[in-house]
Amino acid sequence: MAKTTQITIPLTALSAGAHGPFTSGLLPPALTGYELDFTNDATWPAAGDVIQVTVEQSNDNGQNWQFDASLTMGGGQWKTRQGVNTNTSGWSVSLDNQGSTTRKARISFNVLQACKLGVTLSSL
Repeated sequence: MAKTTQITIPLTALSAGAHGPFTSGLLPPALTGYELDFTNDATWPAAGDVIQVTVEQSNDNGQNWQFDASLTMGGGQWKTRQGVNTNTSGWSVSLDNQGSTTRKARISFNVLQACKLGVTLSSL
């Protein structure tokens, strides 16, 4: 299955506190996982925990939601595996219930330090 964008949040200034949820439409039945692509800028905080990202899934068209995965992003310059400075980072997660025609995903943020962040959730 080709990577298909499901949720796009452009690079946005986020104040401390809760943001979201940002919800997808119905996900493709053949979906086996998703990838989140993050973008920051030069204003990214230098230290400490910055943001907690939570992904939930629904198998009943958004009536009920279950926790799927979470990630805490820290401050400091992002780097590639080769040690090169970058403003992008990716995270891939598998999903259960393949074949469902009523599955959705949603993203929520708990921002611990004001920052700018963009996120794209794509199906795999």
